Amino acid sequence: MKKRTIVLVVLGLLLAFLPTCQRKLPSGPWELLYTAPFEAGIEKGSNLPGTGIRYVGLSDKGAEILIDDQAAFKQKGDSIGWKGNPVENVHLDLSLRVLWVTEETVYVGGTAKTTVRDPRPEAASIPEVPVRYSNAPVTYRVEKGDSIPGTLVKYVGKAEEGIELSGVEGYPYRKLGDSIVWKGKLREKVFLQLNVRVVFIAEDFIRVAGTATLSLTP
Repeated sequence: MKKRTIVLVVLGLLLAFLPTCQRKLPSGPWELLYTAPFEAGIEKGSNLPGTGIRYVGLSDKGAEILIDDQAAFKQKGDSIGWKGNPVENVHLDLSLRVLWVTEETVYVGGTAKTTVRDPRPEAASIPEVPVRYSNAPVTYRVEKGDSIPGTLVKYVGKAEEGIELSGVEGYPYRKLGDSIVWKGKLREKVFLQLNVRVVFIAEDFIRVAGTATLSLTP
């Protein structure tokens, strides 16, 4: 247990030097940034949901793919990029490679960078969607009295039991290494599931680290 605590403290100190996933534009609103590994299969005649990437079918030139209505012929290992706004206030930047091609499906993988502009979090259940952007690593420094970005979970302060939080269901206390889970809505049609752990505790701030999953509805 002591060794685990030391590891968490060291991790917290290392994360203190990493950039967070939140920024504020000059004279503009806050933005939340998520970069997630991504894999998907695109069926023949279908678009990758929320994007302008469409698999037409297999030809003697390779997999015919429309990227915003422009034809491209791709082989295994070739790149596919797309930038756009799948829903309002969300910018998506896909950097993908063709992993495998069949007559019926092209499989792609790479990274998905998602920017959510002016988040307005509220508690909500996560709907079923055809594509999720999962396992985006996040780390946040949360000042006393502030909320974890994208959530309503607030750091109240240190307590005998570790730290006290508000905006969580049930027991409000966490110790070093304990998890914090949040499910909610960032904007209309934009949903977040956050799963982080407390990796550093100070009197006036905590640091949390873990993963985020975004779900976008049409």
